[in-house]
Amino acid sequence: MGSYGSGRNGRGAPRSDQFHKLDLVGFPRRWFEDRRVGTLTWSRGGHKTGSIGYRLSPTSMRLIYTLKRHGEPVEVDETFQLAFTEQPFGGVRGWIECKGCGHRCRVLYGGAHFRCRQCYRLTYERQYERIYAPGVTRTMRVRQKLNGELGLAYPFPDRPKGMHWRTYLRLREADWAASARLDALLMQDVLRWRRR
Repeated sequence: MGSYGSGRNGRGAPRSDQFHKLDLVGFPRRWFEDRRVGTLTWSRGGHKTGSIGYRLSPTSMRLIYTLKRHGEPVEVDETFQLAFTEQPFGGVRGWIECKGCGHRCRVLYGGAHFRCRQCYRLTYERQYERIYAPGVTRTMRVRQKLNGELGLAYPFPDRPKGMHWRTYLRLREADWAASARLDALLMQDVLRWRRR
């Protein structure tokens, strides 16, 4: 890919899941037409980790947030232009024009400023999947959404109110399967180590 970490399987590069993520998909089209104003917040483990104000228009997205520079809060007010492309079977797809590099993207990541994945040279969390076991990354995301403890050593979280039992049981089965795959890989490593 030619970015930081290429040639080393990306293991030295920061991962996208370590940054606050602003995804254009989370903003319905009518919000832009209605010029909606609001706030996005992020949390991890029940604790708020960040927030950002937004003002939408049919052609732009304005982001207002505070960052710390030399220990002092600095307010950032940036306007990102939107671009639209025709889709083969009708309709249009929206894009954000990154202020760092000018590329079109669907997701911005919050570092020093909100920029695209290429600007921060981020790898996707799934690129690390082969180090663990297939499906583990997804199960960690599910546990996080269910406000459970991260890590397969902890019990699977209780079913939240309003979730169908069929959905809950399917997610729990996937969690158990990922745990079994990880256990099998660890056992292979132990046996390999014993043979040396």
